[in-house]
Amino acid sequence: MEILSLVIGLALVGLYLIHKSTRINKDKNRKINVDDFQEQIEQALSLPHESGASWQNEPATDLLQRDLEERGIYLQNLTKGQAMNVLGLFSPPDGRQVDILKHFNIPYSYKMNQTMAYYLIRELFSDPVKVEEWNNRPPTTTVRQGLLFMHGNLVNGLSHVEAQATLDQMGMMNPERYQEWKQIDRLFLETNNPEVRAKYKVRKITWKRFFESYEALREAGIEPKVMQGEHIIEHSLRQDDSIVAHAKIRDAIQSAAS
Repeated sequence: MEILSLVIGLALVGLYLIHKSTRINKDKNRKINVDDFQEQIEQALSLPHESGASWQNEPATDLLQRDLEERGIYLQNLTKGQAMNVLGLFSPPDGRQVDILKHFNIPYSYKMNQTMAYYLIRELFSDPVKVEEWNNRPPTTTVRQGLLFMHGNLVNGLSHVEAQATLDQMGMMNPERYQEWKQIDRLFLETNNPEVRAKYKVRKITWKRFFESYEALREAGIEPKVMQGEHIIEHSLRQDDSIVAHAKIRDAIQSAAS
């Protein structure tokens, strides 16, 4: 276990460097200079797979290969796990990953990429005590909002694991709405990214204010998949400039973003 922790820890240092160099780039179709990131890509390819996740050893799909090629990465004979690890270098953590990292007080989780977050969480959950702590806690605000979006009202009395399972089941029953929820999850994280908030000098955007702006943008004809967190903030500012942070809050935001 200690050897695995060391290997993953060293690899994650390298993976952070590629994310630091690319996190400003929000265009997923923009190609990279592969030569600049060859070492980090090789590290992503060599990261260990989960023993129980046999799908990771299956050949990468055509869709995964196309996503890599759009980045200028041309690799042959990849497994699904390898392809997803490389692609994860260029995407921020999803809502669930951020929730886990925050719960265990992992700093600067918003600066990570998906691959870094995945392996840090895997290492955390190698400890059964942490797994039990995570499973038995109350549902996160994100999951509660997901249930509210999918179900139309709050579902009470569930542990986080039960709530997440319920949300996943709702997603299978209504995949189109669930895909919209995944976009909302992404947008909310983007909206409250300290770097984005520091740029606009605003306080944290609440779910209520977020949905007000989100629905207005939808009605204006902007599809969720092309929305960005900055769109939400700009609309919110036009509606109510009281979200501009006071000086002390602005200083704290700037410190977190640096």
